Amino acid sequence: MDLEQFVYLDRDCETFIQAITQVMGIADSVSRLDPWGLGEHTVSDSGKKLTSGEAIVQRFKSKSRGASDQSDNSVYAIMQAHLEAVKDIQETYRRICKQITDHDADQAAKYAQLVKTLPRQPAVSVPQYVSPCYVG
Repeated sequence: MDLEQFVYLDRDCETFIQAITQVMGIADSVSRLDPWGLGEHTVSDSGKKLTSGEAIVQRFKSKSRGASDQSDNSVYAIMQAHLEAVKDIQETYRRICKQITDHDADQAAKYAQLVKTLPRQPAVSVPQYVSPCYVG
């Protein structure tokens, strides 16, 4: 693997880390959204609270960010696992690159120059999250 690929790999990992962090923020926002406007606060004419709307809202909230970010299958927990995987990959390649550049001054100089001069690749963007308003 040439040093140019190390530079791009590191940059790509940073891009993924940023995108994953944004998705985690969206999932967290969704879990805190209130009201949803799906009937979760509806009371019947007889004074009974209708539970179906509340149940579906709780289901959506738990799917976005569950009670335990380590053991559930919410979007937030899954993104957390992806984030850790990307960080592990990035750290592994940083160590390999460091070993190469620590033992070869020419390679170290070349790597430093590549970091400065290689053009940036187009960034991955996550669409901006806008909290929906279902309440009429």
